Amino acid sequence: MTFPDAGQGRRPRAAHVAFVAAACVLAFIFAGLGIWQMQRRAWKLDLIARVEARIHAPPAAAPGPAEWGRISAATDEYRRVALQGRYLPGPETLTMAVTERGPGFWVLAAFRTDAGFTVLVNRGFLPEGRRGPDERRKVVGQAASLTGLLRLSEPG
Repeated sequence: MTFPDAGQGRRPRAAHVAFVAAACVLAFIFAGLGIWQMQRRAWKLDLIARVEARIHAPPAAAPGPAEWGRISAATDEYRRVALQGRYLPGPETLTMAVTERGPGFWVLAAFRTDAGFTVLVNRGFLPEGRRGPDERRKVVGQAASLTGLLRLSEPG
């Protein structure tokens, strides 16, 4: 009659416990990621609904400096605004970007409103090979009436 070695019975049980513990940890991680994805989806759907409602609304007068402290992303971001004024002399800022049109630059220019305050206007996208000043329409000093979307400063 042979008896199994006492040490052999313990190894499979320790491996089984380790496997069950690892499976439980992974299940908690995946459950947490699933919950996070559902919360993120709800946030995204809310953002899309707010943007859609705001971009199709009639434009309102652009808020002036007295109102800037009360502007928030929840109530004002992507709001359609209208303003009149002139582009200021000085260099435009080219901000590198990659869009569905490929690599290029957003052209940002200072705009002085008839109400007396200055805003930064995104004049549009230039493909990478067209960043020279001759590629942009000259607008400095010209009277302009603009309608656009209010965007807030991006952190970082």
